[in-house]
Amino acid sequence: MVYRSGLVIKKEIIKCLKKEECVISQLERKVNTSDKVLKRHLAELEFLGIVKIVKHNKSSKTGRPYTTAKLVI
Repeated sequence: MVYRSGLVIKKEIIKCLKKEECVISQLERKVNTSDKVLKRHLAELEFLGIVKIVKHNKSSKTGRPYTTAKLVI
């Protein structure tokens, strides 16, 4: 397994979010990292004002709650 620094992961997150707003599970697959690591980096980016994390009550397809992330700047 290759170790990637936090800066590399954050760059990949921002690059993916520049294209479109993503659900957390989609972003996990695109960045190729675990949900725990992804959520930690998203929280740091949200604190810096780069990303906004939006929690939705329910999906129109499944009726389950979900979380999306979008680029603020």
